Amino acid sequence: MMDFFLDAPDVASSQSDIKRPGGGTKIAKMFDVIQHNLNPELVAKTNASFLFVVKGDEEGTWFVDLKSGKGSAGKGKPPSGPDATLTMNEKDLFDMFTGKLKPAGAFMTGKLKISGDLQKALKLEKLMGMLKSKL
Repeated sequence: MMDFFLDAPDVASSQSDIKRPGGGTKIAKMFDVIQHNLNPELVAKTNASFLFVVKGDEEGTWFVDLKSGKGSAGKGKPPSGPDATLTMNEKDLFDMFTGKLKPAGAFMTGKLKISGDLQKALKLEKLMGMLKSKL
């Protein structure tokens, strides 16, 4: 005979452990698009690696490495160490890569903080322009 008075499992605590299909967050998907659009020509023109310190709901570190091969992008730190570190919240980072926020404007208003080689950080605008329509 079934016991209908058993305690129900705590669904709320297990919900947070469920991963969303398709790669997860907006930032994760953005870096996936970046990874799939890198090429040796872009690596040759840029020759730099970037670390993105993302603040806010999707806090974490992400990288774009444009120093060898066809380049790489993803979660964590670049294999070769960053030439420039860019710190900003996830909304501003997404807006910057989709063309809604100009990098210079973000830097001047304090939305974007850059440490390391500023000249190499400026080379990111080429990548952003290329990706604007794909994000």
